[in-house]
Amino acid sequence: MVSPDDPSSPHVSGAADARSPAIPRLPRSPAALRRASRRTTLLSVIGGLLLWELVGRFVVTNPILFAPLSKVLLVGWSLLLDGELEHHLAVSLAEFFLGFVLASVVGIALGLLMATNRRIQDIMDPWISFFYSSPLVALMPFFILIFGVGMGSKIAIVFTIAIFPILLNAFVGIRAVDSHLIEVAAAFNCTRRQTFSKILIPGALPFIIVGLRLGVGRALTGVVVGELFASRAGLGFLIVTAGQSFDTATVFLGVLMFSIIGLVLMESLKYVERRLAPWRAVSQEVL
Repeated sequence: MVSPDDPSSPHVSGAADARSPAIPRLPRSPAALRRASRRTTLLSVIGGLLLWELVGRFVVTNPILFAPLSKVLLVGWSLLLDGELEHHLAVSLAEFFLGFVLASVVGIALGLLMATNRRIQDIMDPWISFFYSSPLVALMPFFILIFGVGMGSKIAIVFTIAIFPILLNAFVGIRAVDSHLIEVAAAFNCTRRQTFSKILIPGALPFIIVGLRLGVGRALTGVVVGELFASRAGLGFLIVTAGQSFDTATVFLGVLMFSIIGLVLMESLKYVERRLAPWRAVSQEVL
């Protein structure tokens, strides 16, 4: 029989728990969250690269099917010393940036116009839906006929593929701005330019950045597609020529270069968002 005064009694322990509430755990600071996020990201990258090397060394050892990371890096170093890698990289970057910058400027401008002008939206909306749902990479032969096999056709396909996510996100971003803020601007007799610069653009900025990040991936795809069809230089051209000779390490090198370019651009856009929209970065860290 258990005594009521016995400390091991469930009644006594339950009363003690009721009298001593648990101390709430304090939330981690944004700086601590950033450090933990960087550590996790770094460990994830190191683990992925190590897995790549181990699979190439011990699992898929056929050099035609797979290549370990060390062999890919050796091939890249050899091409770098020959000056060939810089040439292909410069050509692909030029095609990418010219097409992507043009798509960004036109896409953001059209998105803002559609969001603020109902007639323009009614005219453009069906055509945007039509082209956005179409396999635009199939237009590459048409662009080659119009612009030739040079840089012009690559810029055209990059622009065509990248513009739609940028345009649609800019449009949605303007439409997502709190209507009460626009009413306040009207109450204070703000001009159209002031409403755009102080309310609409800052409110739509996170959506625009997301559209640009989506556009980066699609633009890199456009570069690859353009150079796979017809090119005389570029990372896509390097991948094609290496694939024809079953040089898997060089193929992986070209893919790795495209991935690194995309990663750098994505992180750069994240930095731009933190600088231009710090309130969004803080809210993401708190959540």
